[in-house]
Amino acid sequence: MLRAARAWAAAPRPPATARLLAAGGYLPVVLCGRNERLLAQLAREPAALPLGWVDDMPGLLAACYALVDNAAGQTAVQALATGLPVIGHRPLPGHGADGVRRMADLGLSELAPTGPALLAALARLREDTAQRRIRVARGRALFRRDALDCVTDL
Repeated sequence: MLRAARAWAAAPRPPATARLLAAGGYLPVVLCGRNERLLAQLAREPAALPLGWVDDMPGLLAACYALVDNAAGQTAVQALATGLPVIGHRPLPGHGADGVRRMADLGLSELAPTGPALLAALARLREDTAQRRIRVARGRALFRRDALDCVTDL
């Protein structure tokens, strides 16, 4: 039980992150999927726009400034494919932390472990910056090459 308690304590706290982003001038859109408890919790948070299940993920991502991700999962892959920069923040313990670190090591995202680091990473990704252009190009390049070439590069 202690291990589970530690894992939960290390997991991201969406309301606190939403308040941080809102204070920095961003509108955090939190994807809750089918997690009704999280959706209800964030519905009471004036600093966030919580969404349940999203059918048009590419459309939503196209309207976003950046993806703040905690697991390097399918949403991060879709963001990279649509040219949306990804920032890993307070990753989930286990595979989430490993995936977020690996994406950052490959130059596909930036790891921002703290609130101030997250705001700084977002500032570096402003429109028309070299950092944003580089990040977008790296993500999109993953989906232009032959899949076998990507595997052999690993």
